[in-house]
Amino acid sequence: MVRPNRLKARIRAGERSFGTWLQSATPTFAELAATAGFDFFIVDQEHGPGDLGDAIDQMRAASGGEATMVVRVPSSEPVYLKRLLDAGVEGILVPMVETAEEARAIVAACRFPPRGSRGNAWDITRSSSYGFQADYYDRADDNLLIIVQIETAKAVENAREIAKVDGVDVIFIGPTDLSGSIGLPGQTGAPEVTALIEQAMKAAVDAGKPLASVPRIGRSWQQVFDDGFLMVATGSEIYYYRQATTALMGEWRAYRGEHGAPGDGPKGSYAG
Repeated sequence: MVRPNRLKARIRAGERSFGTWLQSATPTFAELAATAGFDFFIVDQEHGPGDLGDAIDQMRAASGGEATMVVRVPSSEPVYLKRLLDAGVEGILVPMVETAEEARAIVAACRFPPRGSRGNAWDITRSSSYGFQADYYDRADDNLLIIVQIETAKAVENAREIAKVDGVDVIFIGPTDLSGSIGLPGQTGAPEVTALIEQAMKAAVDAGKPLASVPRIGRSWQQVFDDGFLMVATGSEIYYYRQATTALMGEWRAYRGEHGAPGDGPKGSYAG
């Protein structure tokens, strides 16, 4: 199942990559995202309802396209990381990383010995096409994309050391939780939040690590790219469906206001 990691190659080449989030744990949206032409999509298992089986179904659904599937895991717990890697995930995003020690532990959990401590059953797992890809063990470590999320004030303080950790490929700055960590929940455009984001950005750049993030108040996805981020993930399928249904219901209410209450059709009319 392993294939060259297109997203990792793009990042190494300094190319911008455009993605989206999937919250609903359904393979249909994974297939849609891959078909639409996104460079990557992030399956959110931190806040979404999905589990390992859902992730595998989403990987299978997306395998016909070129988008790289990244999973935001619930935590850095190594047993789940191992199971997800054995399932064949191409990229992981780990939330709430606050120290270099945590980052090193994540990398170790994702690498086979002697570089790490990942359990070895490669020849029977989906990640190696159930053993048919005989070179999987040699390729797995370097092919995996490891992204750690900086989203607290403490993490920003330690961002330079986190970014220096060998094996961390991308630093993802999360403005929403970052704003909450300093008592300004949701105020992602506040000057205090902007200052922390810029501090984390500088730390990553000084360490030679590329940056990822999301749009925030006052910064569109285009502006986030212009700020120097190589990966930008836009809203989720739930967000876009909410936007579309909100607009549609606005149209319906306007129509209802012009044409009377629901069900007030002409007498004797047939609605079937």
